[in-house]
Amino acid sequence: MSLEAKFETFKTKHELDDSAIAELLSIFNESFVELAHKLLKSTDVPIQKQTKTVTTKKWATKIAAEYANENEVTLDDFDKEKITKKDIDEFVKIRTSESHTKLKTDKQKKDPVKKETVKEKCKGITKNGEPCSRSGTEKPEGSSNCFCFRHAMDWKNYEISSDSELEEEEIFKDPVKETEKKYKNESDEAADY
Repeated sequence: MSLEAKFETFKTKHELDDSAIAELLSIFNESFVELAHKLLKSTDVPIQKQTKTVTTKKWATKIAAEYANENEVTLDDFDKEKITKKDIDEFVKIRTSESHTKLKTDKQKKDPVKKETVKEKCKGITKNGEPCSRSGTEKPEGSSNCFCFRHAMDWKNYEISSDSELEEEEIFKDPVKETEKKYKNESDEAADY
């Protein structure tokens, strides 16, 4: 029942005229205002603090919890109540893209002038007898030239060395000595077993 309806019922019950009800309403309003001012000035009335509703965050499934653990993600990283695997994926994607761009900018700050690397051609020779057209990406230990990955294995075949480094080749081999060497190597190997 509204306040106006209550006053109307009171008027008919006590057979009051409109001026009496108007006077009663003004007394009621004035007392209401006076009471409000007293409450505002009073320090005895405790003021209720607005409490923030705390939402309990949780993983939507056990799989999401395990996935979050694998990716080092916590519940504090989200503003939702239920966190799904999809939410974790999106968070990880954003986190990695931010760290990737940060690494790029850090690297650019540290090394603003890029050093140009001189790319050498491979010094190897192809099966056709022509120079290799690939870039020399590897420089084997002891080599003075760069070779591609294919020619790096046999780099000694393509190096030009000085005479002092060349081993003497036996042009004429004694078949008897060769046979003796062969049998000696075989007997040494058999003795090792």
